[in-house]
Amino acid sequence: MHVPGLITRPEALTDLLLNAVAAATTRVDEDDADLPTMRAFRGAALDYDASERLMSGAFSRAHDIHSWLFEQGGKTDICLAANGMESWDAEFGELLYSHFVVPLAEAGVPLTRGIDWYCFVASAGPTPFGVHTDPEPSFIFNLGPASKTAWTWSRSSLSALGNGRPRTLDAEPLLPAAESVRLAPGDFLLIPAGMFHIFRNDGPSTLLGLTVYPEDPAQTATEALLHQMRRRHEPDPLDAFRAALAGDGVERAAERLARLLRSSGYGTPPRFPRRAVDLGPPYKVTRLPIITTGRSVFAMGRELTVDLGDLAGLLQPGALVGEDELGDAAATPELRAAVRALIQVGVLRSVGTPQ
Repeated sequence: MHVPGLITRPEALTDLLLNAVAAATTRVDEDDADLPTMRAFRGAALDYDASERLMSGAFSRAHDIHSWLFEQGGKTDICLAANGMESWDAEFGELLYSHFVVPLAEAGVPLTRGIDWYCFVASAGPTPFGVHTDPEPSFIFNLGPASKTAWTWSRSSLSALGNGRPRTLDAEPLLPAAESVRLAPGDFLLIPAGMFHIFRNDGPSTLLGLTVYPEDPAQTATEALLHQMRRRHEPDPLDAFRAALAGDGVERAAERLARLLRSSGYGTPPRFPRRAVDLGPPYKVTRLPIITTGRSVFAMGRELTVDLGDLAGLLQPGALVGEDELGDAAATPELRAAVRALIQVGVLRSVGTPQ
């Protein structure tokens, strides 16, 4: 499904994405080992050396992203592939959640296995995986500035490439049998699961993609069991396994994992809070979900054990909370400690000015 002009201002979305790239590739100190998930490709080959340089290459918004790729990668034909960029910038992550993920959830799309936001940035040429299929549907947004062409084939039309997850790097002989669409900046394309496809950039271009992982009750139960075992810290794995299976342990672990996943917008847990500077009030409340069950608060992919008291009324999505409001709601040492915890994990993001 092709929707022309779905994104009316693709340059604004690109701007937020580049803020995330800048944060992800800048190490805050020599002990900062929190690296982004980035890969650099030349043609169809993964360039490990360039990938390492990009992950700590300190992209600056004062530079063009394609010039930076050339400087760090050493050549003009490099293609950057990155996952989880929404986790590095608050505004980017909140926009993607409120404008794209929420409508999917409201439309009844199951999000129990989570999602993956990814991007490709390249100067020209095809994306690096050749003609291939994916087991999940792909939601594709061309952010430009150049257009790109997508070719698609049904599985039956390329049955000779069957077995597992097929692919071929020799796309040219297959193009006459494909359906093609030109994606202008701002265009959207939905590629169903199992459909063969390939993209080619007509010039410098950024692709933003969304993968929604399909429901898998067995996998969900397995992940819950492993999660419960790790939480018990038993020295003997078999003892941890038996304890996790006892009672309703797996069921409770599955519920906890679901809350953690939802609180991170169903994607990568936010990583920007540990890089944020607290400039004091006012604070902006995150637009990502905040889930409270008793004394457990699930937010930003984390679980806090706090009693919010009157603070709960201030935590409206996107609200600005001033110094006086915080002072009135956090009148006890316990509540002031809760405020500090909310700031630390990024639920309250400082938009104040230095004193």
